Amino acid sequence: MKKRLLLSAWLLVCSSALRVAAAETNSEPHSIPALQSAIESVLKETTTPGAAIAIVTSNKLDWLAGLGKADVAANQPVTPDTLFRLGSVSKGFVALAALQLQEAGKLKLTDTVRQWAPDVAFVNPWEATDPVRLVHLMEHTSGFDDMHLREYALDDPTITLTDALAFGASSRVCRWPPGERMAYCNSGPAVLAAVIENASGERFEAYVQKHIFNTLQMESASYAYTPEAQRRLAKLYRPDGVTPYPYWNVGLRPTAGLNASARDLGHYLQFYLQRGSLDGTQILSAASIERMERGGTLPSAKLGRMVEYGLFNYDIPYGPFVFHGHNGAVMGGITEMGYLPEQGCGYVVLINSGSFIAASKIADQIREYLRPKLTASPLPPVVPVPAEFKRHYAGHYQCISPVMQWSQGIVRWLGDRTLTVTTNGFFISIHGFRQHRVLPVTERLYRGEDESLPAIALLPDTDGHTLIQCRMGTFERIPAVEYWAQLAGIALVFTLVVSSLVMAPIWIVRRWLGKSCNPGPLSVRFLPLVSAALLAAFTVLLVSGFRGLLTGKYIDDVSVGTPNLLTVSLWLASLGFPLAAAASLYVVWRERHTPMKRLVYWYSVLVALTMAAAAVYHGWWGLIGLRLWA
Repeated sequence: MKKRLLLSAWLLVCSSALRVAAAETNSEPHSIPALQSAIESVLKETTTPGAAIAIVTSNKLDWLAGLGKADVAANQPVTPDTLFRLGSVSKGFVALAALQLQEAGKLKLTDTVRQWAPDVAFVNPWEATDPVRLVHLMEHTSGFDDMHLREYALDDPTITLTDALAFGASSRVCRWPPGERMAYCNSGPAVLAAVIENASGERFEAYVQKHIFNTLQMESASYAYTPEAQRRLAKLYRPDGVTPYPYWNVGLRPTAGLNASARDLGHYLQFYLQRGSLDGTQILSAASIERMERGGTLPSAKLGRMVEYGLFNYDIPYGPFVFHGHNGAVMGGITEMGYLPEQGCGYVVLINSGSFIAASKIADQIREYLRPKLTASPLPPVVPVPAEFKRHYAGHYQCISPVMQWSQGIVRWLGDRTLTVTTNGFFISIHGFRQHRVLPVTERLYRGEDESLPAIALLPDTDGHTLIQCRMGTFERIPAVEYWAQLAGIALVFTLVVSSLVMAPIWIVRRWLGKSCNPGPLSVRFLPLVSAALLAAFTVLLVSGFRGLLTGKYIDDVSVGTPNLLTVSLWLASLGFPLAAAASLYVVWRERHTPMKRLVYWYSVLVALTMAAAAVYHGWWGLIGLRLWA
């Protein structure tokens, strides 16, 4: 859940970390002992205390294992029955409940949220023509902002679903017409859970226990932190692998509050592999399972099959294979789940650290173990790219579907994509780095060279805007001049901030010793320096708050959603920086005729103007007065 705090940054950065980690894997285990040894090595090198693993086929739990420690201090080992926090894997059970109710004729996925949950507050300026439907919640295409950080920080074991939704009502604002773009939204499953309660007449947790957990033989799965759950639950650890996190009582429990064991999830995987049944008991139709594995509301759905997010279930490309599944993350815990229905196999990884690298390396080791048993289909043939498409779509693109709206001013340049024409296809890169070739399957859908499923869609123009969909994010082409001006501006700000901070001690010492010749008024140097220092402080504090996520190494603490030393300091820096920038402009204008070293004066003017421009940018994107706890 928390891993998507910056969301496009959450999806862009995290998925990048998974791919990088996968590329670092050198060995290919071909036996269970070799696989176990490889996983234990990963645990050791990433200071991850323990893991639980399930590898299954359609009718057999092939390998259930507990490795390492569930409780380091108590020296308690992980077993296949140890409970772990599932994070966003919890969302799948919300989808199953909704699909069951649809099959029972009690609701339809195309019903509107207003129809079923009129008391759940949200704002949709397009409601009259483009209402928020249940399927939008399930495919993250509602347009809602993600949960605000204060909602992540909510830790109340007694809060009801109704009260938790009311607590976070301000985040549920549509930023574009529902169905137009995808942005991961953790409040969507909880809103759908409220719909399920109204349609079924049962509390959500009770409905899932009766109609899903019991029939799937998930005997220990529970949303409640009972004494029994506490006894069986693995402790979740900080990056040092020694210091545990306290139990996090997730406010929106349907979204990320489920606890379960590897054995439980083994049965859950078999349910998908058996196409909605388990051991002869049909729980959901095969058609509903297939719909769950496909997206249908984005514009790209009209272009053909590509990597997409279905109903709380998404595609996981791995060379010529496409796993289905989901992952989940909470502080100190990650779950990875994937399955191949056509091959009849799947896996789940549960770890009690927040290390993305550990989870992805272990999942990669398992997929490599499975690979010799899999039969790969031929890759789709390459088709010609129309010349007009090459001319029209080549260029620079910025993300226009951020997970959290406050991060848009950062995400828009952090994850820029560039499409460059090749002989038959495009190269796609991020600011020229991590460049890879994509090949046309159709004139609008493009796959990686070794992948079977397209991940890039060249969307039809919308209101004169050229758009592409890169996996699940929507990007808009910007003029080359804007792209390079943006990079030049970032480089200029960085250079002036660093040079100001480096030169400040030298200038202060020289002035104190009386060696500065005609230095001019103190304010001409001091105020631009203060504005640069406050911008640097704002940046450092923001990066510090999300350093785990930005590096792709671990899940950050939800305390970033509370008022504390870091977040209050960030707020003060975000206010002080534009004030100092404005004061700098005033001072350099006021002292424009004052005798002083002209080089010093014009340098101060350049710093003042640049800091003022940066302050305007911050103001435009809502970064001034940023209160992460609001």
